Amino acid sequence: MQQFYVTNDAFLFGKMLVLDSKAILFKFLIILSTILVLVHTYVIKKDFIAEFYPILISMVIGLCLMTMSVNLLMIYLSIEIVSVSSYILTTIDKTRKSTESGLKYILFGASASAVMLYGMSLLYGMTGTLDITSSEFSRGLSQIDSVASTVAIVLTISGFLFKISASPFHVWTPDIYESAPTPVVAFFSVAPKIAGFLVAIRFYSAVPNNLQAITAFLAMASITFGNFSALWQNNAKRLLAYSTIAHSGFILIGLVTMSQLGLTSIVFYLIVTLFTNLAAFLLVDYVEQLSVESYQLSVSNNEISVKSKITNNPSLITKFQGLGRVNPFYGILMLIVMISLAGLPPTAGFFAKLNIFSALWETYQSTNQPILLWLFVFGLLNTAIALFFYLKIPFYLFFKEPLENQKFELNPMQYFLAIILILPILILFFKADWLMDLISYI
Repeated sequence: MQQFYVTNDAFLFGKMLVLDSKAILFKFLIILSTILVLVHTYVIKKDFIAEFYPILISMVIGLCLMTMSVNLLMIYLSIEIVSVSSYILTTIDKTRKSTESGLKYILFGASASAVMLYGMSLLYGMTGTLDITSSEFSRGLSQIDSVASTVAIVLTISGFLFKISASPFHVWTPDIYESAPTPVVAFFSVAPKIAGFLVAIRFYSAVPNNLQAITAFLAMASITFGNFSALWQNNAKRLLAYSTIAHSGFILIGLVTMSQLGLTSIVFYLIVTLFTNLAAFLLVDYVEQLSVESYQLSVSNNEISVKSKITNNPSLITKFQGLGRVNPFYGILMLIVMISLAGLPPTAGFFAKLNIFSALWETYQSTNQPILLWLFVFGLLNTAIALFFYLKIPFYLFFKEPLENQKFELNPMQYFLAIILILPILILFFKADWLMDLISYI
């Protein structure tokens, strides 16, 4: 798409980076998510080792470089900066489970990076340039056999798929989300996806090959695996992990269309996901803190209570049992977040999916490609299936009896941060057109 190319005066460092309105917007979203996560760690009084903050900053720098990268070498280097930082953040608590998951993460990440680098080397050999915005890049690919160029492109986008947790490079996601500290997981669920999708958009805009069918299959695989795997989860963080995989599939639908509406819908979806995912993980973290406090109290009193039996896994959905009755305001906040993730009104999640499906339907009407119709029907069916697991937590909140003498109170700062995250979810339902117009203008 021509709107994602830029003028020469926006290029930096020998055309390796570009500073345009898209990069500025996406960097703002990344920095905003970083600030919100840091505020949350302060509110819950989470103590990380001193190295946590410089490592987080290095990851943010890598993500910002990703948003500006238009050179294959720079794309690879920025993704590696993000990957190495995320490996360390995953194991920052130094628990046995997080260390084991971190090792798996490193192995999958190294494999994805190797495949991506091989694809980039093939593209360089075919085009003679690393600059994806140059005419030589597009002309070189158009002169190569379509099968060979498609293989090189697919190998290259594997690195992007790894960063956005899309199938088939999603395998690391559930274990990492379950074992890593929740503030870190909240950041992982938002910031890398924001940067990864902008890199993917720029790359898709530069290659002449029609990746519509391949991307459609990737989207269907991500949506299916994410939704059906989430149905059987009894751990809130693993459930949200599979949810992020499914949402990556829905956002990939925008890349399938590669239309103005489709690309605008991707940005809208990412903005909504920023607030929704952060709110979901932060609200889960509040319950985790309750689990830890209950366990510490029972141990200090030499008691074995019902509450202390599950503290070795404080993210179990059973931990939400009756909390909506004990603390109705918390229950309502969590209900709003789950409804938004499911894509139901009156939340911004409804318009996020509506815009994506509208773009897909418009593209189908103009091209009459059967794969697009299958993807449309497939997406709608999966949206209905997702209701069964998104409403699981609200069911436990309101329809299960609370534990005996259960208490669950949040401090004013926790309420304030939760409201700050959830208000945009409600406001953007009524002002979705305003945000879409703003994105189109940028």
